[in-house]
Amino acid sequence: MSDHLDQEALKGIEATLGYSFRTPTLLLDALTRRSFWHENRDVCQEHNERLEFLGDAVLGLVIADVLYRDFPEDEEGELQKKRGSLVNRAALAQLMRHLSLARYIRMGRGDELSGCRERDSILADTLEALIAAVYLDGGFDAARRMIESHFYPLIERCATKDGLDDCKSSLQEKAQAQFGITPTYEVVEQWGEEHQKVFYVAVYLGDQVAGFGTGRNKREAAQNAARQALAKL
Repeated sequence: MSDHLDQEALKGIEATLGYSFRTPTLLLDALTRRSFWHENRDVCQEHNERLEFLGDAVLGLVIADVLYRDFPEDEEGELQKKRGSLVNRAALAQLMRHLSLARYIRMGRGDELSGCRERDSILADTLEALIAAVYLDGGFDAARRMIESHFYPLIERCATKDGLDDCKSSLQEKAQAQFGITPTYEVVEQWGEEHQKVFYVAVYLGDQVAGFGTGRNKREAAQNAARQALAKL
């Protein structure tokens, strides 16, 4: 499906993004990886690497501006922390999956066979390219509206400690970057009465245990396991 995006597919992508392109080729370029461009140079003029560069800058500026306005009491360090929890590979990849846009990425046969469509780095890069395409087609205000509409639930989460202290996302980003694998979690043990349970969770990188954590629920235990794994890494 990703090789040949017809008008219906492009309209569906625009509806998901909440933006209609005046220059549809920009949308196609944003979805085109270099590997696809290499294999289809006769019909494909551009790939998305330059767009990734621009989109990263546009996204960073918009998020910084929103955080500056929405959290007037925060010092620089807190703003940096909030931005880091929003603008990172794991968070961008998660948003791409939520938007169900990965299936539209145009990539070469080798990339497809090696599972690149599910890699956080490729999903994050493609989202940055899409942001750049909106920026080039409709200007900064259009890009800002698109970014805010999809990022605001995450921005609102920044107001809570859990939102800032997202060790699972940080571990996933680091594990993908260093080892090309996604951490997995397993409840090893649980004890206590139903209303006062304690969970003991292990996090694995491949088949190796990377950390353990306890918590009052599975999520808290997993966060603590991820925190321990990050400290070891």
